[in-house]
Amino acid sequence: MSKKETETRTPVSKLGKYNLTERLAARFTVVNDSTLQGYGDDAAVAFFMDPLSVSAQQLALEGVDFDLSYVPLKFIGYKTAIGAMGQVMAMNAVPVQLLVNIGVSQRFFVEDIDAIFEGISALSRRYSVDIAAIDVQSSYTGLSLAVTAIGQAEPGLLTRRSGAQENDLICLSGNVGAAYMGLRLLEREKRVFTGETEKDALPNLNGYEYILERYLKPELPSALLENLRRDDLVPTSMCLLKNGLAHSILSLCKASGKGARLFVNKIPIARQCFEFAGTDPSLSPLVAALNGGDDYEMLFTLPLNQYEKVQKEYNLDTIGHICDVSSGCKLITPDGQELTVESPGM
Repeated sequence: MSKKETETRTPVSKLGKYNLTERLAARFTVVNDSTLQGYGDDAAVAFFMDPLSVSAQQLALEGVDFDLSYVPLKFIGYKTAIGAMGQVMAMNAVPVQLLVNIGVSQRFFVEDIDAIFEGISALSRRYSVDIAAIDVQSSYTGLSLAVTAIGQAEPGLLTRRSGAQENDLICLSGNVGAAYMGLRLLEREKRVFTGETEKDALPNLNGYEYILERYLKPELPSALLENLRRDDLVPTSMCLLKNGLAHSILSLCKASGKGARLFVNKIPIARQCFEFAGTDPSLSPLVAALNGGDDYEMLFTLPLNQYEKVQKEYNLDTIGHICDVSSGCKLITPDGQELTVESPGM
């Protein structure tokens, strides 16, 4: 950053913590009746009447969860909040509040923090959630962002990972693997830009807009979950895909005490994943789908007797079925081979 650019930006110390927090909070207004107290008091207050309260948190750390050399600040705010909200939605609950905590070092300016909250603001409008608390702290280690999502769920609709039954359909709300491919593309172009490769060229992201968007700005399948509730279709189990399809199916089966059979040719993978993989022999679209992560789709199970309705009325993919635990978790290839589903750390 040039000296001139620095001079046009506002040091955080010039505003101070409380004035900065007021500045950030001014962009948000309460939209949910259940939010009785948003920002402006010692704590947020929500009134849910009969529904259950469901909460989840997402923490994002610079250098671990994001690289500022290629991830714009507004997407860090947006994506961190998406992670917290998605975990609430995975319980078949509706997010209504977000509590935001941010730590920044002295190399960040007020305008940088504005950009982070620009992303959070876009998300709050997109999903009609209230920003009920904001806290800004100093950090010695760069940027950190923690978002807590609070939602409400009807007791009879609450969905856990532990409810899958034998013969249940295994369903996916959307394609998987694209976010990981988008990350690999950004990492590749960073190496080009910094001269770490022998290629003498400027970064080129043309033609890969879809996989980039899936990594930087994922969307949650809120409309799908609303439609399921409208039609009284309650998943027997559900989880958010954060660490890849393999990790999610193993987590779901472990919690339910069941096995699973997934069919390779039923797993939805975007065409652009194959196109990008064609430029790098080390990339596999199937491996990206199984172990890539950051998809933020929903993996869930439904009773077998709902198969015809699901196929006819819903835009989702049925990729396998639940079986007895003795069968384990298997991946079935098009030629009939059975491969054990594995995920790092499980």
